[in-house]
Amino acid sequence: MIKEIPKYERPREKLLKNGIKTLSNTELLAIILKSGTKGKSVIDLSNEILYSINSLKDLNDLELLEITKIKGVGKVKAMEILASIELGRRIYLEKNDKIRFKTSKEIYLIYKDILNYSVEHFYVLYFDSKLNLICEKDLFTGDSNLVIPKPNEIFKYAIKIGAQSFVIMHNHPSGDPKPSKKDIIFTSDIKIMSETMNILLLDHIIIGDDYYSFLENGKI
Repeated sequence: MIKEIPKYERPREKLLKNGIKTLSNTELLAIILKSGTKGKSVIDLSNEILYSINSLKDLNDLELLEITKIKGVGKVKAMEILASIELGRRIYLEKNDKIRFKTSKEIYLIYKDILNYSVEHFYVLYFDSKLNLICEKDLFTGDSNLVIPKPNEIFKYAIKIGAQSFVIMHNHPSGDPKPSKKDIIFTSDIKIMSETMNILLLDHIIIGDDYYSFLENGKI
């Protein structure tokens, strides 16, 4: 149990004495979880969570129900983990809020892990006149493996925040980024609407094991 660990070796005490960067992944997770369960210390529980995934970055891909499948992790602890991960992601994005649209590959490399979902998610990145990222929106989520985006919502939000251009992205849970016939038709419709609205569609990026860029393939 945590009480059996020498006080100076406990996560919170180590943090206070030596700083946050000296803590291991297990100790950081233990601080987030606060407590263990009956017969299991918070350190033991943290170790079990980390051992259940391939690498630390895989925590970013876990969803609520997946985390609660880990013995000893209920909904409250699962939400604490997810909230911490999401906060860290938002801090990263804000820290890098000068992300500019340069190449589709750069956008893919930034978002490839974020869009690693078991169902389709549809993201829109909105840019200002200098191609600086204004914000990102996870606008639509598929009920199974299919997203049916609503084009009007894309432009409604663009007008609201004064965006001058945008990139649309969605994932293919199958891992194959090749666009479907519906993807091609949808992109064509969005491009026509973007020209009418004078809000430029920069690219449509499909993310799987690799990525497909409509721009790079001369489809925009």
